[in-house]
Amino acid sequence: MIREVDLLSYIPDFLKEYEEMRVIQEVMEPEIQQMEDETEVLFHNQFISSSDVKSLRRYEKMLQMQVTSQNTLEDRRFKVLSKWNRIIPYTKITLKQKLSVLCGEDGYTLEITPEKRVIIRVALKSKRNLNEVKKMLEEFVPCNMVIDLDLLYNQHRLLSKFTQKQLGAWSHRHIRNEVLISGE
Repeated sequence: MIREVDLLSYIPDFLKEYEEMRVIQEVMEPEIQQMEDETEVLFHNQFISSSDVKSLRRYEKMLQMQVTSQNTLEDRRFKVLSKWNRIIPYTKITLKQKLSVLCGEDGYTLEITPEKRVIIRVALKSKRNLNEVKKMLEEFVPCNMVIDLDLLYNQHRLLSKFTQKQLGAWSHRHIRNEVLISGE
């Protein structure tokens, strides 16, 4: 309880003389005190370090954490806080860094549209990492954004480097879906 509610202190002195006003304030005071106490609990539950058991349970569920009966309240707070702080901020720079680790610096393209659409194309040389990129995006990209993930297939500017004879040696599927090297 942060503060004691004293409703009589809020009414003017000349009204305090009336018995009716005093009784009304005394009847209302427990309800107002209860609301004040609940507001205090809500305030503390906004923060992991001061949240109660019920709120911690909610955090643990959000973070998909397993709870054991041996953990104290402080242990649980520490674990939740530790996992919460591992979540990296949702920035374009951080997303680029994560994609570079998975696909290489030139192994992807990234575009974020004003309509909150994240368009990512993974280069064919990194296609074996497509599932890992998908998992990372599902964890990292906020839920209010749409993920558009696909492979970056071979395009005309790449194919223009090859002669008709070189292209004729490959099937259409190979030309579209495989990394092309001029010595193939």
